[in-house]
Amino acid sequence: MQRPSVRSALPAAAGLAALLTVATAGLVAAQPTPAPAPPQEAAPKAAAAAPKSPDEAAPPAGGVPTPAPTPTPPITEKDVAPATPPEAETPKAPAAPQRRTRYDVAVLQALDKVTAESMRFEARVGQPVRYKTLVFTVKACERAAPDEAFDDSVAYVTIDSQPRATPGGAPIAPKQAFKGWMYASSPGLHPLEHPVYDAWLITCRAAVPVSPPAAPAPAR
Repeated sequence: MQRPSVRSALPAAAGLAALLTVATAGLVAAQPTPAPAPPQEAAPKAAAAAPKSPDEAAPPAGGVPTPAPTPTPPITEKDVAPATPPEAETPKAPAAPQRRTRYDVAVLQALDKVTAESMRFEARVGQPVRYKTLVFTVKACERAAPDEAFDDSVAYVTIDSQPRATPGGAPIAPKQAFKGWMYASSPGLHPLEHPVYDAWLITCRAAVPVSPPAAPAPAR
């Protein structure tokens, strides 16, 4: 069998290479053209710089000379006061409470709950006063001091139940019906507990001095 010669094989190889070149060019031409890339947006400008404070502001053009520092005079011993502890405050003594004013007459009011009869009367301190079958004895009567919250009258009273004795009969022994303080502003604080009568304090006052009788006019 005869082998092909080298000269006859070279033209065939050259033709095959030409066919491959044409095929490769056709494939390249058949590919779609890629879309152009979108233009890139410009980077945002840097934010405006914040205004600088007067201390950070740039020095004015022209070069202002820096003033020379003012010398501080030295501190002498005369200008320095010695440190001393604070003085102890003397506590003030509390003001003494004012005393209540005492009076010698108590104004009372009594009520007969059966007949609805009411009567206002006066009773001197230490002098018993009768109202029907009750005997009132005022031991003390005073009014509030000026430094108290409100003006009030208080009286220490004893009330005895003692009916009148019949003519020619023996006196009836009294029975105590009430003993204690009465308050004009609060009649119900210490009330008289009696089935027939009720009583309370109105106020305290000074006794009216009795004026001496006028001297008779000289005869003409």
